[in-house]
Amino acid sequence: MARTVHPALAGSVLWGLRTHPVPSASPVPSASPRPSAPGEPSAPGRAAAAAERLLAAGRPVPERLHRELLAALHHRGPAAVDAAARHLFDRPSDPLLRELLTAPGLPELVARARPAESWLYIGHRTRTTLAGDSLTIRHLPDLGTVPELVETLYVCLVYRAGVELVTGRACALVLLDEDGAVLPLEAGWRRPCPRLAGGRVEWAGPPLPAEPPGGLPAAVRREVALDPARAWRLADMAAELGLAPRSLQRALGRAGRTFQGELTAVRLDVAARLIRRTGLPLAEIAAAAGFADHPHLSRRFRARFGRTPQEFRAEP
Repeated sequence: MARTVHPALAGSVLWGLRTHPVPSASPVPSASPRPSAPGEPSAPGRAAAAAERLLAAGRPVPERLHRELLAALHHRGPAAVDAAARHLFDRPSDPLLRELLTAPGLPELVARARPAESWLYIGHRTRTTLAGDSLTIRHLPDLGTVPELVETLYVCLVYRAGVELVTGRACALVLLDEDGAVLPLEAGWRRPCPRLAGGRVEWAGPPLPAEPPGGLPAAVRREVALDPARAWRLADMAAELGLAPRSLQRALGRAGRTFQGELTAVRLDVAARLIRRTGLPLAEIAAAAGFADHPHLSRRFRARFGRTPQEFRAEP
């Protein structure tokens, strides 16, 4: 079974394709896999029709197909991609997206984005840094899938839309290459394409508070979620957070938490997402989520969810 994307993402890209016609002088050359016969839908048209049928049947859209749709949207220019990113938040029915929009401020939005992202898209992840008057977004591969240019553009535009909605501020977006150099947004539609690593959302006016919500337990979970397969130790986490190990241990204890408990909880969340959304073998999922082996995952999974990973995957 192929990796899939969340229906809300696929739906926003399809909306962008429906509402933005192909420009007469496109900034991006077309890349159809084969020429269309007279009267036959174009390759992007076939991809869109296939995605529409899947969504209408309540079935997920494969990541491969989603990439085709994004490439077709990119062909229609900057306004089309930006409009699709904004449409993602237009009266969202999905509870994950509603939770993002109800964040009381930018720090809360950034804190909620990581777990939401895990459900929205499998093939990449982001690392965000909030500082003063900017939010830096690093777009990273996940499970071996390297993001393509249009995927990075789309993710950065989604973040800009979310920041504007939550803060009520108009924001600018600049792009970043692999070395951290700043590129204008227009670089995302140039040929040859730059190697984008992410972007930075910027706003004018007083800086927004950058203290993440949820205290240290939430900070621990965010760090683990970025690399769940790492052989995490308390001392490693303390170093990442700039604390002494005993200070971190005491702080977690005051919140009624333990480092091992937070570590296992995040790893089980990651495993559940991969079991539900991919066809990867359970042994590979165990390794990706940081468990020693499949039996180790199964024991922990049953203890938390009351059923085995196989039973969880078989549920509709």
